Amino acid sequence: MKKLLIAILCLVVNITSAQTILKAEDLQKDFAIARKSYEQMHPGLYKYQSKEVIDKAFDDCQKALNKDQTLAEAYLNFHKLTSKFKCGHTYPNFYNQEEFLKKELFEQKVCLPFQFQLIDDRMLITRSADSTLKTGIEVKKINGVSVSTIIKTLLPIVRADGSNDGKRRKLLEIGGQTFEYFDIFFPMYFPLKSDSFALEIYDLPSKKASKIAVKAQNRVQRKDILKAKYTDNEMVNAKFDWLDDKTAVMQINNLAVYNKAFDFDKFFLNSVNEYNQKQGKNLIIDLRKCEGGNTSEMVKLIRYLTKDTIKIKNEQHCWAYVKIDSTLKQYVDNKSWAFGWFNMNEKYFTKLPNGQYRSKDGDKMEVIIPEKTTLQGNTYLMTSATNSSAAYIMADIFKTHHLATLVGQTTGGNQRGITAGALFFMLLPNTKIEIDVPLIGMDYDVAKTRPDAGLSPDVFVKESIEDVVNGIDTEIEVVKKLIIEKSKK
Repeated sequence: MKKLLIAILCLVVNITSAQTILKAEDLQKDFAIARKSYEQMHPGLYKYQSKEVIDKAFDDCQKALNKDQTLAEAYLNFHKLTSKFKCGHTYPNFYNQEEFLKKELFEQKVCLPFQFQLIDDRMLITRSADSTLKTGIEVKKINGVSVSTIIKTLLPIVRADGSNDGKRRKLLEIGGQTFEYFDIFFPMYFPLKSDSFALEIYDLPSKKASKIAVKAQNRVQRKDILKAKYTDNEMVNAKFDWLDDKTAVMQINNLAVYNKAFDFDKFFLNSVNEYNQKQGKNLIIDLRKCEGGNTSEMVKLIRYLTKDTIKIKNEQHCWAYVKIDSTLKQYVDNKSWAFGWFNMNEKYFTKLPNGQYRSKDGDKMEVIIPEKTTLQGNTYLMTSATNSSAAYIMADIFKTHHLATLVGQTTGGNQRGITAGALFFMLLPNTKIEIDVPLIGMDYDVAKTRPDAGLSPDVFVKESIEDVVNGIDTEIEVVKKLIIEKSKK
């Protein structure tokens, strides 16, 4: 009996590992800094929620942090707070955390050994790092809990703009990102009692239900296995290929290049030259896996697609402050390149009745001039709920200026504007938890006139679990039909 108890204790230690304990006094100090940062500097704090709702969110968080707790519990409590703001750029950013925190919270052996896609409330395995599981299997329950219950539980913690739950659902998928919401928060809400997952699964091709236990992995272990097993599991920024001799596909997965050696100037130029040399007739731009990045890269592509000069009005031009509270400066972790946002010249801003500071050059139009050599033919832009930030802006410009026919699902992001543009990374000194604070947003009064929703495509495509199982790209097939129909006119 004694040996059995020791074995069980060892297993629990292996699963949970050592946990940092934080004192309530230190948590309260960090909470005060976080609250002051958001209330004084976040220009979209009251875009989707009333001040009363936001005040209650702060009060609930303060109460939750008023006791000693683990680092994981504290991190979750700060996440719960920021999720109430309904801002897609406001959260304790996984990537900006201290290395010790990443190791303690993100490197544990508590991850599912597969990637999956969510279609409605159904979980479909798309890549498996466990030899006993194959792709095309639907997961019904995990450790006795239905997938629909898991989604309902986790969805509120996921960042997104406004009521755009399509975006939240996309972020709950495991698809190859460095850090995944499901990996981090599933074990927090549904703690593992062993080193395995008990799955209830349904094999769609054979129509057979079964139960199976699979070993938990950490995210790095799973990534290494998948990289060796699937040659295309590594996601590049962009690539260009041909569907047939007249139709090219430009896949853009990421417009962010600050930490990657990818030359979009060269990529776009080479792609357009190849397309024109081969006398392409149709270009499909696949944006479905792209969340965002640099709008400057997006503009480079637009210059090759438009024959007319385009003028774009910048609608994100409101700040919550002009001069930063002097007590907050010391906590800005990215001050080396964000120093210019500490104190701005008040003469360039107008104080609005709603409390925001509107930039006087807010009505200034961005002018996009076509390249000398542009791309000819029909253009189609494939969208999904993943698209937010710069990818949402790109889809919006394409639709507004008729640069392409949009095909796919409603985008992420929100028609009430993307609160971002500039960000402070605030490092809370006692817990060492980092929180992102976006600084530029839309005028509250203008936002109220806009729908609280993403951007609808011209041709909506319902995702099909059967198509995924059979290896059929539903959106591509729809675009093919549109191309045929257009050729007949």
